[in-house]
Amino acid sequence: MSINRTIQPPFQSIDSIKLIEPEKIILNNAIPLYNINTGTQDVLKIDLSFDAGSWFQEKPLISNTVNEMLAEGTSHLTSMEIAEKLDYYGAFIQSNPSKDFAGMTLFTLKKYLPETIHILEDIIKNPVFPEHELRTYISKRRQSFQIEMEKVSNLARRKFNEQLFGKDHPYGKNPNLDDHDKITRADLIDFHEKYFHAANCRIMVSGKTDQETIAQVNARFGNTDWVNKTKPGIISTSINETIEKDAFIKKEDVTQSAIRIGKQTINKHHPDYPKLEVVNTILGGYFGSRLMKTIREEKGYTYGISSFLVSLKNAGFFVIASEVGADSARSAIEDILNEIRKLREEKVSPEELKLVKNFMIGDMMRSFDGPFELAQSYQSIIDLGIDNAFFNRTIDAIKTITPEEIIQLANTYLNEKSMVKTIVGKFD
Repeated sequence: MSINRTIQPPFQSIDSIKLIEPEKIILNNAIPLYNINTGTQDVLKIDLSFDAGSWFQEKPLISNTVNEMLAEGTSHLTSMEIAEKLDYYGAFIQSNPSKDFAGMTLFTLKKYLPETIHILEDIIKNPVFPEHELRTYISKRRQSFQIEMEKVSNLARRKFNEQLFGKDHPYGKNPNLDDHDKITRADLIDFHEKYFHAANCRIMVSGKTDQETIAQVNARFGNTDWVNKTKPGIISTSINETIEKDAFIKKEDVTQSAIRIGKQTINKHHPDYPKLEVVNTILGGYFGSRLMKTIREEKGYTYGISSFLVSLKNAGFFVIASEVGADSARSAIEDILNEIRKLREEKVSPEELKLVKNFMIGDMMRSFDGPFELAQSYQSIIDLGIDNAFFNRTIDAIKTITPEEIIQLANTYLNEKSMVKTIVGKFD
């Protein structure tokens, strides 16, 4: 049978998604453990998460440095020994620093869990941050930093965050090159002591788990050798009320200009967030979005443009990001703002809305496809203190949102007149 490839296949509507929810278990020392027992392969993923992101640091770069140097040597093993042992067992670890959280992930074969989780325990509990390893790390980070500071996209991101929150706010403060030289081993030890302990920890275990898996985790992390500490208190801070609406950083020797347009908005705690995600997807949240069609396909200003809702623990913001031809920045910004205005004033067609709804539900299904993906999705809300019903609420919001609600939400949260604009490069 021949297939006419000029005819688009029909949409298949998805009515519901049956989710596997994590089982919550409390370890002997009161650490909450979330167990996702699914999958067919004898592999495990263990995530340890701490409220220890850059939000909590008193000096720039300390949170990231601590997180990335945990495996650079412990009181029992050198960095080389850690790497060799993990390699021998076919396991690997990765650090997970962010603005709000920090932690470590272990990927391991199930049969080697007793050996590999012992290494993970040593890394988390007993890092020594050797001075020579620290100097090497700082030297490499300085070089990387200098390279990044030549990129218009990085400069735009830094300036945009500063515009949104203020240069002294934890979400808006940017490190400088000299800050690398101010990092001391004592800073790292102090930060680790304050934030990497049982009272500030959550654990996610996923894969083909069983009772022995949980027992192994409890034996290593459920004991009392790191419980005599308290959870970090709330850090008092305020967002800069004097917003720099438009910022331009001139760079003559570039072929592209980086653009950031956006504003503070809601995060995942707000009941409007799931439906605002639909609005964002229509505008710039997928390859067929309005911004991609106008700015990339019709005007040819860029290879790619996207919009995002970023949900932090203590704030949320909306951002449009792109790099355009240096001589097209002004025109691109005008067209971007025009697309936002149309979203506020004109009803979305039933055909476009149906397409976006199907895309979003399909994208959610992909994010739950497999134990590790499922764990990552749940951890993204558990860390924020949001209940598991969030995903069902999101699915319901996607299915029920109307064109009228889209206009209302766009006017409430995405008025282009209240957005800040950042341009790095040329702006003719």
